[in-house]
Amino acid sequence: MSAVEVKKLTCPVCYQLFNNPKYLPCYHSYCEGCLEKMQVQSKIICPECRKEAKVPARGVKEFATNFFINRLVDDLILKKKVAGEEKVNCDSCNEKDPVVSFCPDCNSFLCHACNDFHKRSKMFSSHGMVPLTELKSNKDVPIQAKPIVPLCKDHDEQLKYYCETCDELVCMYCTTKTHSGHNHDSLKNMASKHRSQLKKVTTPIEEMIQDLSGAHDNIDKVLKKIRKQGDEVNKKIDQHYDELVEKLMKQKDQMKQQVHDTVSQKEKALTTQLDEVDSTQAELVSMKELNDALEKSSDQEALSAKKQVIDGMQQLTEKYKKLKHPVQSVSIEFTPSKDPFPQFGSFSAIASLRTSVVASLPQSIIVGRKVEVMIITKDSNGDHCSTGGHMVFVQLKSFTDNVTVGEVRDNNDGSYVASFVGKQVGETKLHVSINGEEIRGSPYSIVVRNYKALNLPNKIVNNNGSMGETWGVAFGRNGVWAVADRSHHCVYVFDGQEKLVRKVVSSGSNTGQFSHPHGVAFDNDNHLYVADSSNHSVQKFYDNGNYLLQFGGHGSGDSQLANPYGITTHNGRVYVADNGNHRISVFQYNGQFCISFGSDQLGGPYDVAVNVNNQLLVADCNNHCIVTFTLDGQYVSKFGTQGSNRGQLKSPYSLATDVNGFILVSDGNHRVSVFDHVGNFIHCFGSKGSANGKYIYPYYVALSPNGSIYVSDCYNERIQIFTNY
Repeated sequence: MSAVEVKKLTCPVCYQLFNNPKYLPCYHSYCEGCLEKMQVQSKIICPECRKEAKVPARGVKEFATNFFINRLVDDLILKKKVAGEEKVNCDSCNEKDPVVSFCPDCNSFLCHACNDFHKRSKMFSSHGMVPLTELKSNKDVPIQAKPIVPLCKDHDEQLKYYCETCDELVCMYCTTKTHSGHNHDSLKNMASKHRSQLKKVTTPIEEMIQDLSGAHDNIDKVLKKIRKQGDEVNKKIDQHYDELVEKLMKQKDQMKQQVHDTVSQKEKALTTQLDEVDSTQAELVSMKELNDALEKSSDQEALSAKKQVIDGMQQLTEKYKKLKHPVQSVSIEFTPSKDPFPQFGSFSAIASLRTSVVASLPQSIIVGRKVEVMIITKDSNGDHCSTGGHMVFVQLKSFTDNVTVGEVRDNNDGSYVASFVGKQVGETKLHVSINGEEIRGSPYSIVVRNYKALNLPNKIVNNNGSMGETWGVAFGRNGVWAVADRSHHCVYVFDGQEKLVRKVVSSGSNTGQFSHPHGVAFDNDNHLYVADSSNHSVQKFYDNGNYLLQFGGHGSGDSQLANPYGITTHNGRVYVADNGNHRISVFQYNGQFCISFGSDQLGGPYDVAVNVNNQLLVADCNNHCIVTFTLDGQYVSKFGTQGSNRGQLKSPYSLATDVNGFILVSDGNHRVSVFDHVGNFIHCFGSKGSANGKYIYPYYVALSPNGSIYVSDCYNERIQIFTNY
């Protein structure tokens, strides 16, 4: 082993060979004992990258072990013993007799007596012992320390199994006790399954490292150009102000300070980004080394590092995306004033009508209610203007040409808060101008709505009192709508006049049979999809009620489901609230699995809906909130806090969204709450009870194509319909 390779096996803190090396979250390794010495309270600062790591509750021993380095250190020590560089005693007895052989299977040196016993014993008869003289004289004879199988901290047994449910190594006793009923298997079987996942996750490393090298050069060029422009601007300022009398020197210095501050601001941002690029690139290199090591590692080592690699790659990928391009562009200049009094020039980032934007603009508002939006001014390069002083003007113009002028507050940082009130129900236009000209996209269309109080329903549907516990509601073509009856294990299909068209019913676990159906949905061809919760599947039916196909099946793997609840269809895909797996599972209309996501953000998804912005909204019952994802599973945002006050949620069961972005949520407060498209509370209706307009667990709320609200009043065994929405 070369000196360079030996150096890699040396702890950077104690400069000795690693002793039980542990990974920090930044992927740098140190001896367990060194980490204990570096710990201050519950934190450790990495000596190499200066990143802070939080020490686990049970101490530094809970950090992941670097099995790969451990093996290399053991191999090095073994080779030193063979070469006579370190003292060697028999590993099987306490005698001091000379060592004559090495058993790779036992990882032991043996004296003459133990060597003979090894040969005669049936237990060791298959072991391939190598004479010590042959090891010393023949360098081609491979010697390698046997991997040490880690022991269970609870049962002191070897960790020979992997629990996929909990993502950890377990022993035989664990599989029958704390992990009983979980998805576990032998290390060999699980490793062959998950190594491909590890390889897939780490595939982009090389490309990301190369891209960040290019990003470093690009950012450095921009940084140099900005510094050069700053120098040029300072020269122009000098030339301009040197022509003025001494009394103007104060103003000159002020202008130069503005240039300095702007360049410093950009320089600071770019320098910080450079540091982040270098740091992230170093992390990727460390991750690559870890990945290279995993390709040569044992099954135990690969599975032990799997979660750390996947979590780390997710974080590094997010950093990588943000760091590929410079955070600042070249956009500073000096413009001499035509009128030399009282201002002798100006330095600013001039707002561009093309790039300035209105942030969080609502698609609809409530009549008479004050609304605030943020206007962000940007220069021609798209950079945020850092100073205020622009003339920003907003006004609402209704379809009858009534004009309402809004108020604007200058935050003096390039942003402005505009407030206005819609005074007339209907479509209106929001005009936004800067320095007398409208910005790009102005005027913006906004619908002014008038929410009526929803006290009593217009209709009650209970199928003449024969309905059971109602759940999901969905709308198809030609006025057809369906409701799931989970206690009677069936689905009712009604027409637009609430007349029963058919009843899809057959209790059981075979195809076409239900066990506690929850969610229902229609596709564009009027095919009916049913989330069959206790059968852990989704069933699809023709529009005449005949069975078509089934997909899912109990489990936590890809294409499997565990107690699916809410369901919706959109653009050829079926989105399922996979409650038991704490995720959203997505399938094509033919049942083929696409993706699953949300397990890191969701505690108990009950329902899903697609809003007008083609985003997926999820009612997270266990976390008492509404979570928004892209249709491909990227987390966007969430809103909602636990409670029973107005605007709070208690175990939200279902949600629906209308064409204007408003969100209706039913929850354990026995009511329906209405929020705008970003989660601002508007109003709520309903309370606990059996009278009309009251509910006992409204497990589902849906909006019909004509805008009526259908509330699935579960334990009152009925559907309440409000048409004055």
